[in-house]
Amino acid sequence: MKRKLFALMLILCLIAGLTLTAYASSSHLVDSAGLLTGTEAANLEAKLSKISDRHNVDIVIVTADSTDGKSPMEFADDYYDYNGYRADGILLLVSMEDSDWWISTAGYGITAVTDAGLNYMSDQFVPYLSDEEFAQAFEKFADLCDEFITQAKTGDPYDSHNLPKEPFSLVTNLLIAFGIGL
Repeated sequence: MKRKLFALMLILCLIAGLTLTAYASSSHLVDSAGLLTGTEAANLEAKLSKISDRHNVDIVIVTADSTDGKSPMEFADDYYDYNGYRADGILLLVSMEDSDWWISTAGYGITAVTDAGLNYMSDQFVPYLSDEEFAQAFEKFADLCDEFITQAKTGDPYDSHNLPKEPFSLVTNLLIAFGIGL
């Protein structure tokens, strides 16, 4: 009886260990295209993991030299689905082959990031991608995901009726001040 109990406990521990190992190997940053320095990658991985754990929603960034003949959408969706991430998540793919990007959402990620939200987010980080300032683009994406998930948890996700307000620029403030002065 003791041997059977010991064998059962050993099997359960083995299964739990394999499950945790599979989850732990699912990195939140997969920089296959080598766009970031080691320090940038380490800092970004830590940030993505912190946001993911706080919200229980995986935030993932993948860079790829090739999408293996798939469209960026297909590649991003498949990457998220087949690499051990949570049921809830948001993935940003940057494809160097196509000079293209795609955001894939799953579960609560769909709720948090609406179509209007996707457009808003892309307006914020794509200029950095265009200027090849990849670390800044990815940091901005991570911050926006954090903000959008936080807002969605209030029950009113960012959408066309309530997108975040952009701060006035210095030029806008000067023009307003000049107009009032006149």
